[in-house]
Amino acid sequence: MSSRLILLALWSFCMVTCCLAQNSTVETEEEAMAYLNKYGYLDMTGGMPNTEERRRALEYFQRFANITMTGVLDDETLVMMNTPRCGMVDMNSPADMMRKKRYALGSRWSKTELTYKIINRTPDLPADEVDRIITESIEKWADVSRLTFTLVTSGDADILISFAAGSHGDDGPFDGPGGVLAHAYYPSSNAIGGDAHFDEDEDYTDASSRGINMEWVAVHEFGHSLGLGHSQIEGAVMYPYYTGYVPNFQLNSDDIAGIQAHYGENVGEPEDTPPTPVDKCMTSITMATRTLDGSTYLGNATHLYRRLTDGSIPDGYPKVIGVEFPGLPTALDAALFYPPNGKTYFFKGSQYWRFRNQRMDRGFPRPLSDWRGLPNDISSAFIWSRNGQIYFTKGDEYYRYYPGYGVLSYYPQPLSQWDGLPSDGVDAAFQWTNARTYFFKGSEYYRFNDRAVTVDQGYPINTATAWLGCDSDQLVVGPTSSPTTSPAAGDAVVLAPSMVAVLFSTIAAVFYSFQ
Repeated sequence: MSSRLILLALWSFCMVTCCLAQNSTVETEEEAMAYLNKYGYLDMTGGMPNTEERRRALEYFQRFANITMTGVLDDETLVMMNTPRCGMVDMNSPADMMRKKRYALGSRWSKTELTYKIINRTPDLPADEVDRIITESIEKWADVSRLTFTLVTSGDADILISFAAGSHGDDGPFDGPGGVLAHAYYPSSNAIGGDAHFDEDEDYTDASSRGINMEWVAVHEFGHSLGLGHSQIEGAVMYPYYTGYVPNFQLNSDDIAGIQAHYGENVGEPEDTPPTPVDKCMTSITMATRTLDGSTYLGNATHLYRRLTDGSIPDGYPKVIGVEFPGLPTALDAALFYPPNGKTYFFKGSQYWRFRNQRMDRGFPRPLSDWRGLPNDISSAFIWSRNGQIYFTKGDEYYRYYPGYGVLSYYPQPLSQWDGLPSDGVDAAFQWTNARTYFFKGSEYYRFNDRAVTVDQGYPINTATAWLGCDSDQLVVGPTSSPTTSPAAGDAVVLAPSMVAVLFSTIAAVFYSFQ
């Protein structure tokens, strides 16, 4: 017997206050199949599954639980099935097993300011301790996201919290001590959406290895109340199995990535974060990109402007990054609009996000290792109209990337090869609608003539003045003019990439689905 199996067996045997009631113990194959059906690994609406269906469901469960995938109901599998856990399903369908072992997303709230109400309290702990634990547990999610929570004592609330035993008015009756510890419901328009129910038959404790640690269960269930599914990462609080009391308990990076994918990163402003620009002026640009709807976005670490196709900036800008693009964190490294598939990609550290206009695609963020050969913490990304290829910069170097293949073997190359650009690196870059490439550095920008392969004469120009309309009675002055320089010729000329480049990019988008 493996050391893991021994530990799990001892855990199940020795947890006096958590030992399972007889009616929730899984011992027979029929009980195991009912368990797999309950948690989404098996569909028994048509009766008892055949041998192949049972084997496959057991493998799904074993993979999710991070135990040996045997496809048979062995001792290790029985131990896991008899481990106290959350009552929410692990899988909506067997197809979920195709995703990587990470957080899962359900529905989300359409707002970030939420209320919660404690309907009743467990007698296991003093009432003020219960209130403190619940508040601290829900605030853990607020600390790492744009969510805010307000405790209300009267009227309705978004999240209702209650303790009950056995049948308690929903379709998920509790099963006595052990087994299912609690369950919660994803956000929805239904009256029960977001609510969290705790099994009163458990012995809830605080800061003790005895009984069931209420903080862990509460943080887990509130994750469901906010739209997170179960994670296969054992160290994550959204792992479905109770792992016991952990002193100084904190969210796992997987939990944080999940909640930020739904609601964005906490936008509290540390000392080194640029303040919110309130006068239609942003002194420096660290991110520049376009989207399928024709919008142009220019932003810093926390906020961004949206520039429409007619050159105007709509009212209400600048906006926090996560407000315009729900699920994006702040302090992004770079962004890239890829016309062949109409997607916009955002990069930060070792992850990237993919959007269609302002809506994030399912399954993101993903690891940057998907982009073969690309380093973490890139500085900028753009498509060069001269050849239609994708380029990235990092510091004083640049990389050339082919979809479906990766970074070419003889890269990176010195950025100094781009005539007229700062040789020590740029902060942002993108190809604009005139097929020129614009590079941003500090408070200035450079317009690169992709045909002549050099920076156009008269550049750099002040970014805030030319792109954002600062120090002007008109909100926007086009990037072709500035109070400090006359318009440079050629902005109205659309320089098309070569037919070979267009063909290659199109083929890559179709056959490689481009990340």
